[in-house]
Amino acid sequence: MGRGNIEAAFPSGKFDRSLLISGGNQQMYEFMGENIYLPLYKMVQEKDVPKLQAAVSFCDAPEHASAEECIHIQNSKGGYDTFVLNICKCTDFDGYEIELHNVSDGIRQLEKLDRSLDMLKDYATISGGILFYYCPSNGHFRLFWQNYEQRIDLADMPLDEWEKKVIREGQVTGKDLVIFENFCNSVRSTEYEQTYSLQGSFLTWGKNTDSYRVKFIPRLYDGQKTVIGIWTIMNEKTGNVVEDFVEGNYLDSMTKVMNKKGITTYAEAAVESGEQLALIMLDIDNFKSINDTYGHLFGDTVIATVADVIKKVIGEHGVVGRVGGDEFLIIMDNYGDELGLRNYLRSIKVNINSLFLEKVGGNRLSCSIGVSRCPLNSDKFRELYVIADRALYLAKEKGKNCYIIYKEELHGKLRMTEEDSDLKEIREAFYSEKDMFQLNQRLADMVLRGKEVMPEVLEQLAVILLAQRVVVIWGEKEREIICAYPLSLIWTECREDFFESESFRKLFRDDMLVITNVHTLEYSMPEEFEVFRRNGSGSAMQHYLRNKEGTICGFVSVEVNQIRRFPKLAIQLFENMCKIINAVLLREDGER
Repeated sequence: MGRGNIEAAFPSGKFDRSLLISGGNQQMYEFMGENIYLPLYKMVQEKDVPKLQAAVSFCDAPEHASAEECIHIQNSKGGYDTFVLNICKCTDFDGYEIELHNVSDGIRQLEKLDRSLDMLKDYATISGGILFYYCPSNGHFRLFWQNYEQRIDLADMPLDEWEKKVIREGQVTGKDLVIFENFCNSVRSTEYEQTYSLQGSFLTWGKNTDSYRVKFIPRLYDGQKTVIGIWTIMNEKTGNVVEDFVEGNYLDSMTKVMNKKGITTYAEAAVESGEQLALIMLDIDNFKSINDTYGHLFGDTVIATVADVIKKVIGEHGVVGRVGGDEFLIIMDNYGDELGLRNYLRSIKVNINSLFLEKVGGNRLSCSIGVSRCPLNSDKFRELYVIADRALYLAKEKGKNCYIIYKEELHGKLRMTEEDSDLKEIREAFYSEKDMFQLNQRLADMVLRGKEVMPEVLEQLAVILLAQRVVVIWGEKEREIICAYPLSLIWTECREDFFESESFRKLFRDDMLVITNVHTLEYSMPEEFEVFRRNGSGSAMQHYLRNKEGTICGFVSVEVNQIRRFPKLAIQLFENMCKIINAVLLREDGER
């Protein structure tokens, strides 16, 4: 196997001894996607895990340096593909180099190409700008732009429902109403090619009226009748086809995603529909520094490549637009629950981290992301936009390279006004300096008044670190939870040896432990990992508490659901807080 084959067309990368990825080419990061923070074992079919473990053990043997195995690994759709895995020991790193060769991929790509070839040929015979298809068997109608790799839906519903919606919202001019109704009836029953001319605002979500020529033909695909068609925009004065209608009006020329006008119009219509969706603001971190260091041409390449990453990750579950410089707006639907949404966000973030590694080296690219949800946070586009923008700002303040999904109970209630100054006031109200001042006040109160103030301290720390759990465990003989955030938090594992085993203690440095990814413990310390897993934790910090003789008498643990690095300021803040808590507990024990 070629060592460090970062330019390979197949997934290739370095993994530590837990088989967590430490670095690799873009293909490896894209392949792992939302599983990037999990050991490779988790992606392997259960029956093949022993085969992978045997390959690792074989590779570790002194007389061997590499191994090869055929295993099944999970793909992005939840199924399993067959891979030939090559693994060898690293000479400059305590771990392994792994290459993955997908032997199922070629067959699947041929099958996919064969299925779509006929439809692509038929669309080519009626080429134009906006496409649609109708399935008589289930009455489903879909009208969309094929924006390079991104499909942008204008309608995706039963034809009967779409027809009523167009008439109800006045998206067809009165004089052409009869023509539109005839068009819908012809699509339902047609047996031959037909063409209609009419005026309406179907393609601009009811905003602007244009002249259309609509051409459609019936076809059989896999024995099932389907009507496919094209919407062409006509110049009303000349009668000529407007070839660049979509690109000229709704696409960003550099990135080939929607421009600010296009994505804003799309987002407003999506929110008005009342469906569940997420409005996502994304900003490339330190972009000015990228331009200053590597030049504006490289900066433009970064923006265009980030747009490609977003499109690939969200697929048909969303639409992305560039709203300025290095800032993007993403509208996602059908993302599932919050966990599903986090998987998409994490995949976007990780894939951006992996871009241009050979050029930027240790200055890895990163992004900050803010998210609002409809209708959970609001059912108005402007409010959702402001909320997502505030969440993005908080992500920047909390250390960048992270995402924040807005929650009122965690981030506070927003005051919405029609004034532009409202956004400025929101930003000024959530500087980290304010958070720090409030925490310092509470710490000072705790020094003066004792541990009765500790719940307020833990709550403020959770706000600053965006933590889901903070717990203080203390006791000379028997460990007890003396304070927790939230107050309803219940930990049953309060044994004396809980998180205090000899092997676990070795992870601490000066009583402090930072765990960026709890999955690093999964195979080496399964008992401790299981506690984190049940709590839904992704990352954690812990600090031991000691009595006057220096014996461990408990610890403080803070956990976040996301897998992410803690900023240096957050680590220092937590460490100082724990020392103050330790001092207060010792003082109160001595006063008894």
